[in-house]
Amino acid sequence: MSQAITQLKTEYDKKVKEIQDLMKNPNRDAGLFHVDIGFQGKGVHFANQGGTITSSFDRLENYPVKGYPYKRGIKLSFEDNYEPCVEACGGADLYGICTDIDEFTGTATVMPITNNFTGYLVVKKSSQSSITPGVKVKFDTNGEIENDSGSGSRTINGIALSKAFKINENLYIALVSIFGNRGVS
Repeated sequence: MSQAITQLKTEYDKKVKEIQDLMKNPNRDAGLFHVDIGFQGKGVHFANQGGTITSSFDRLENYPVKGYPYKRGIKLSFEDNYEPCVEACGGADLYGICTDIDEFTGTATVMPITNNFTGYLVVKKSSQSSITPGVKVKFDTNGEIENDSGSGSRTINGIALSKAFKINENLYIALVSIFGNRGVS
């Protein structure tokens, strides 16, 4: 009986040591958390707990929102006598990516598609199994990411950096990099 307890204690201590070796503790590893070094990337912009990597040269814009296009491709929508607003969209009308929504003011933070973007985006439910690292992606008509079939009509350059992760039955996300896009003429 005491051997079993001793063995369990030994295995437990071994696992705790493995985990502690992977974790960084500000009390034990004070030099790693120094203000000059830090673990924070200088280009990370956090939006609703979903980090997106941007540059200091990127332009973030704010527009009124129609619907809920969070982490999707968006287009500018113009209505009579109103300022432009954004709604979920893809294809030739694609203007940018909605990175955050302020629900109180109804304002969306948008990164134009001409900027480079790396972050988590919503994946089309029917194509979630085909999203794997290295696959070229495009935005569908609802602003969701789907596998690019390789046709020459691609309007954006995008690549999946991870497989699709299931959030719930109707929502999948994937880490995607959008790069090297220019305005469509």
